[in-house]
Amino acid sequence: MEDPQEDDLLRERAFQRAGGLDLSGFALSVEPEAGHDEHIEVQKAEADAAVGDIHSPFGPSSEPNGPAEDVVTGLAVEGERRLGQGLLVAMVVAYSALAAYVGTALPPSVAAPGLLMLGGAGLWLGERWIPRPSMRLLGVTWVIISMKILYGFALDAHHWGWFDALPDAGLGLGVVLLGLVGLNVGLAQRHDDDAIAAQATLILLLVGSAAGGLYGELGVVVMIAFGTLVLHGMALLRGTGNLASLGIAASYLWVGVHALSNDWMVLGLHLVPLEDDLLTFLLMAAITGMNAVMATRFAHHDNWFSAGLHAVGVGRPGLWAVSVGLGMVGATLSVAANRTEVGYALAQVALLLIAFSGSYLTVRKVPWPDLQLWVLWLPAVFTLATIPLAALEVELAGLSVYALHAGLMVACTSVVVLQHEASVSDHVLWVGSIALVVLLTLLVPAAKEDATQPLLVGGVLTVWTGLAWLALRRDAPSLAGIAVLSPWIWAMLFVGDFDDRLLSSDVVAIELNSPLLAFFLAGAMLITYAVNLRLGDTGVNLGRNFTGGTELSARVRDAGSLDLWAAGTAMALLTVVVALLGEGLLLSVGLILLVTPVVTEAMVAFLGGRRHHPRRTLSLTGIAALMVTWNLGHASVLSAALLVSVALLIIDGSRRRERVKDLDELAGMDVDEGGLHALLLGLLMLLAMVRWLRPQGGSLAGFDLAMDASVMGVIVAFGLAFFLRREVLSGRLLTNVLCALGLLVAMLLVSLEAELLGLQIALGGMFVVTGGWLSVQGEMKSALQTTSRIEERREEQAALEARRSEFAERVGQTDGTAMHRLDQSSEGSSLDVASAADLRRKAERATARRPKVQPTDETLDGIEHRPTVLMAFIGATALSGAVWSWLGGHHALALAGTALLITAFIGLARWSADRLSMPLPQVLGVDAPVAMGLAGLVLVEITGRVGGFVVLLSDQLHLLAFVLGALLVASMHVLGRDQLGLRLPAFADALLWTLVAGRIVTLFVGGEVPVPLRVDPLGGETLDWILPLLVLEAVLLALVALHEWVEGMRRQRGLADQRGAGGRAMTALLVVPLSFGPAGIFALLSGFRRGIMWRQPAVPLLTGVAVPAAWASLVFWLDPTLSVAFPGVVPAALLLGVVALLTAAWTVFAERPLWLAATLQGGHVLLIPAAWSGYGLTGAVVALLVLSGMSWIIGILVLRRSWRVIGLADLLAAWIGFGMAVIAGVPANSVLIMLLITVGLLSAVTWLTQRDADAIAVD
Repeated sequence: MEDPQEDDLLRERAFQRAGGLDLSGFALSVEPEAGHDEHIEVQKAEADAAVGDIHSPFGPSSEPNGPAEDVVTGLAVEGERRLGQGLLVAMVVAYSALAAYVGTALPPSVAAPGLLMLGGAGLWLGERWIPRPSMRLLGVTWVIISMKILYGFALDAHHWGWFDALPDAGLGLGVVLLGLVGLNVGLAQRHDDDAIAAQATLILLLVGSAAGGLYGELGVVVMIAFGTLVLHGMALLRGTGNLASLGIAASYLWVGVHALSNDWMVLGLHLVPLEDDLLTFLLMAAITGMNAVMATRFAHHDNWFSAGLHAVGVGRPGLWAVSVGLGMVGATLSVAANRTEVGYALAQVALLLIAFSGSYLTVRKVPWPDLQLWVLWLPAVFTLATIPLAALEVELAGLSVYALHAGLMVACTSVVVLQHEASVSDHVLWVGSIALVVLLTLLVPAAKEDATQPLLVGGVLTVWTGLAWLALRRDAPSLAGIAVLSPWIWAMLFVGDFDDRLLSSDVVAIELNSPLLAFFLAGAMLITYAVNLRLGDTGVNLGRNFTGGTELSARVRDAGSLDLWAAGTAMALLTVVVALLGEGLLLSVGLILLVTPVVTEAMVAFLGGRRHHPRRTLSLTGIAALMVTWNLGHASVLSAALLVSVALLIIDGSRRRERVKDLDELAGMDVDEGGLHALLLGLLMLLAMVRWLRPQGGSLAGFDLAMDASVMGVIVAFGLAFFLRREVLSGRLLTNVLCALGLLVAMLLVSLEAELLGLQIALGGMFVVTGGWLSVQGEMKSALQTTSRIEERREEQAALEARRSEFAERVGQTDGTAMHRLDQSSEGSSLDVASAADLRRKAERATARRPKVQPTDETLDGIEHRPTVLMAFIGATALSGAVWSWLGGHHALALAGTALLITAFIGLARWSADRLSMPLPQVLGVDAPVAMGLAGLVLVEITGRVGGFVVLLSDQLHLLAFVLGALLVASMHVLGRDQLGLRLPAFADALLWTLVAGRIVTLFVGGEVPVPLRVDPLGGETLDWILPLLVLEAVLLALVALHEWVEGMRRQRGLADQRGAGGRAMTALLVVPLSFGPAGIFALLSGFRRGIMWRQPAVPLLTGVAVPAAWASLVFWLDPTLSVAFPGVVPAALLLGVVALLTAAWTVFAERPLWLAATLQGGHVLLIPAAWSGYGLTGAVVALLVLSGMSWIIGILVLRRSWRVIGLADLLAAWIGFGMAVIAGVPANSVLIMLLITVGLLSAVTWLTQRDADAIAVD
């Protein structure tokens, strides 16, 4: 059997995915090179096992992007499984909240049995489900829930006073908790699960924190050390990296929190601060030693943190990297707590450096004998020697013992790292540099009066300069990216005081004086362009990990919007602007730094270097310049820099075009002079406008508004002079013309503000010269385009005639009759010689749903008679009527007269079109004169009700004139016409839209018209109120009946649906705000019926949710008229919402998926507002929980992911509302009800999710 032939599309896609030319893909006997495999082995050997696989945000843009999975794709593929795990976590939290509420709000006689029964039931479910592979995760969750409930029960028992009979109630509670920890550890071993064990160890650390309340600081230290030992012991016993990483992270976090604590009380737990320096130092030394050993021992093991970071798209970092990273967070807290004692803080940092340096190098396969002298023996000796000296508070040479210890540790670290520098990866270097800068920021004071400001600035710049040197030396993209962006980020966060803006509190008080700030920004600018000039050609690309999972990410990646040059420029400009506007940077220095990026990029391109999307840098600089000009002025300085940059780029672009034969080689270089010039003129125009709006902006000495405006005039003259280059106008004529005229107008405003007569005269001359030049060029270009189109049409027609003649000669027939017979032949010999115009006319006939008068010549098909003069008269008539109404004329008479005149003009337009056998142009299916006439009546209606005279709501005689006039004008679309099947629905819709526009627009602009849904048709005078409303209602009923009749006729004749779901639903909905009840209900019911008949779920959905509104308008006047209390809108909406949910359940069991979405959507739209309106926030939360459960369960049963997502959204919204309700102080019963519904929902959903996990994964 032959292999199936590969599809062409698949073969093409496979070719496109290939990274290059692979000769092995051809039928050639090519032996693989031996060096290729060796190269792969070398690459694998260079992988950093300690750091793991971390996606660096930086990498060469030339690096091929294979089909790696990005964040969006990962969420789509694994999102359901992760959501299921999140539900389990939510269930733990919900049951914990329920248990806590039961334990605190209910009496002990009720709460104690309930908690014990719930805890026992959870343990039983765990024993039942854990042995089943498909239900193991749910069973483990129930065990965790049960243990949490039992821990809470112990705390509740202490709160109830059950331990008061003991000599020490706190000690009794501690013993019970330790016993429960033992039970927890036993369950973890029995079920062989790390999550259960982790809960026990975390509880143990909490017990350690609580021990501080009984035994003080020493108790906290002992218990934290003991808890860390237990964690690591269990990790060694179970051989799992989960507990090892958790122990490293938790121990440091616990120490950091206690060190930073100021006698904090968290949920009733007293966090005793660690104030004894020596005791804290010994604890840090002990924990650091244990953690370093565990990080080395389990470096290659999987763990939860690595899996979690991999799930969010960071990569899969190794256990060492994750543990050390999380541990550093806690250690940083401890360092921050002692930042006033620099020597002591540095000693803690030095402990971390030496311990984890040795750990890292050991993981990197450096032999232990080569390390132990520097990372074990000498540090141990120094630390042991430090203990008695620190206890005696000895100082050597004016330095504390801790400072000397820190120096010795740093020396040992430096020696061992320099000896094995080749084993240190780029990840560790840039992470270490960031950590070092953070520590410098925390430890070196740099407040306003501190003399150590130069030390901080010098230290930070030294770190980033060294990293930049390493990036250039190693040609490392990750180091380059960090070296370029980090200085600006550091300046924004601390120098720019963003920490205070984000957190409303200064994390670190840094206030650099102006010279130091300028020095730092200049240094950062030098680092940025020193690295970019070297690595710019390799295209270091921040966006390389956007692997095209979405169109947006692919566009960001392919456009290079996140490459290092662009990102560095953006950060530099943003930082300089912030420093200029708020941090006291010298104005002259700031302006120089602000224009440095754009001038540098232009100079580099001009000298033959890198040129890549310079318009991006110009745009960023322009935005920054606008911000600075608005606040500080100096538009001329910034405009000069933009002009020079654009001039250099245009000259360079001309030279590059001359050197290449194929302009595709210059793609991405922005060599289009017209585009660059349009951008320049646009930016200059905006700068001039800003200078005019803010003429009092700050200025340098001797550089006032007049000088600024004069220099701007010279710059504008040079900018406009570029019009002399014909290339500028190629393809950009309109854009350049608008920008040039706008620039001249803006400069004229500036010159008037500055009172510069000479500049005004010069601008007038520029306007004359520029206008004349543009007029000549525009006319020439328009003439050329018109000539081109004419010649193209002539060539097309000549080719068509040539093909016809050639075919006629071949068959020997030259008369038109024979050609017609050939064209109409059914034997397959017809000649396809249709021109483009024929195809266009056929497409119009196929797509337009409007009637046409058939012309005598088929070549005229598609041509319409445009009665421009008559339509102008219609517009003038409407405008005249509007003015008359506005000035106080009789409103009803104005509407009647306008309608009659417009009808006459429409009749003339129809007569003119019929005489020529041409159709009138149409707007939304209605003849254009009719549409314009209806719009004119709406204008007269609005102006008559908002004019400058007294208008009474009780006087609605104008409504009668408006309805009858609109009916008269709209009838001109159907009277005396054929094709009524198309014209009648358009007539009804146009009239309905006109009536709605007249009512709603007038209401919004403040006119006195009846408010929709609140109209009493019997509550006024017969002529002024009752008659107009009854006529309107009759017209609405007639329009709905007309639609029903047309629909019935079309279905009887078997015709296709002509209106669609949107048109059918809109017709029904538009009646509701105009009707006082009957017509609205009739329209909704008929629309509902027709939607079901046409199998259009959107129509029943939209009409169904509008029924309560129509019912409200009916009840509004029936209640007082009949003296009967009908149910209001809230009960009606709740009833229909419940019916919708019941219908949704029926669609699942009856397997009618077409109506499922509409019913669930209707339930959402009806129940949530109704529950909120009728029962407040509690009702809304209950409704959201019910809807969440319904949507989620249905989504699982029918395997519809979208409804599972909606169920999740409902649940999140319900939880937010629940929190708001609790804060607002709802009754206890309401809280209990919401908690019970929540846990019931989560239990059902998690059970179904685990049960149908395989089917959901396929979905």
